[in-house]
Amino acid sequence: MRRRRWALAAAALLMAATALPAMLWQASGQLLFPSWKGATRDLAVCGAELAAVWGPGCGNLRATRALQFREVRLRSLNGYDLPGWLIGAAENGAGPATGAILLVHGGGSDRREMTRHARYFLDRHLDVLAVDLGCSGEAPCPVPGLSYGSRESRDVLSAYLYLASSYRRVLAMGSSVGASSLLDALPAMPGLQALVAENPPPSFDRLIREAPEAAGAPGWAIRLLLGLAKLRGRFDGLQTPADALRLATGTPILFIHGKQDGIVPFQRTVELAELYRGPESVWLPEHGSHSAIREVDRGEYERRLTAFLDAVP
Repeated sequence: MRRRRWALAAAALLMAATALPAMLWQASGQLLFPSWKGATRDLAVCGAELAAVWGPGCGNLRATRALQFREVRLRSLNGYDLPGWLIGAAENGAGPATGAILLVHGGGSDRREMTRHARYFLDRHLDVLAVDLGCSGEAPCPVPGLSYGSRESRDVLSAYLYLASSYRRVLAMGSSVGASSLLDALPAMPGLQALVAENPPPSFDRLIREAPEAAGAPGWAIRLLLGLAKLRGRFDGLQTPADALRLATGTPILFIHGKQDGIVPFQRTVELAELYRGPESVWLPEHGSHSAIREVDRGEYERRLTAFLDAVP
């Protein structure tokens, strides 16, 4: 009887030892290659869930032709070309542009996510640039997967420099990891006139540790998962928006974070805003899930943007 129990216990331990590496590998893969509401790297794929947030055609201007645009490619400091859409104010009936704004998508997403904001900024006489970050959309992926700001911040800086070479006024807006990447790059963009940061994760480690899926998981398992994801994705996770905000002071920032966000607690944005010594505003709407605040009340969303931008010198 004892032998049988020992054999059963040994078998259970063997199964657990075999299953754990596979589970960690799968979980780390999901972190490195997330998919926001079914988005794929094929811009032609548009599911109903994605269209509900990004709008008709999932924001694919090639398909909808809702706005005039031109395809561009710009060199990234990461060593590859970023594909994007440059949407001109004059070409879309809004008169001559007085500047430009860079729109940066979140993790598991692509440039289509941000085109729903384009008309608003065009009407403010801003040309709009929406790009795919590395390993997203049609961008190259020489290093496996999302790095949660480590590489993406260099892509963002490259796009900023691309615009700054042609426009006197450059603004930026980002969602989720896109917002974090902009904050990470902020000390290197002192000329950025204004920044809108929507629901930025505070860091890769905190994002994963505070995720609902991590509740109840042993600390050692979370540490293994974080370490494996960083190893596979070739990043260290040390660069954070909190550290960047301590080094930047001049750019006005509007922080937006819905209190119903189930991915990043809104308190993290409050903490980031408190660290910033420059001009900042914080809007914490009662409703709106992660990266979907505008869809709850577009009028109020754009009213808040207008109030912020009108106050920018």
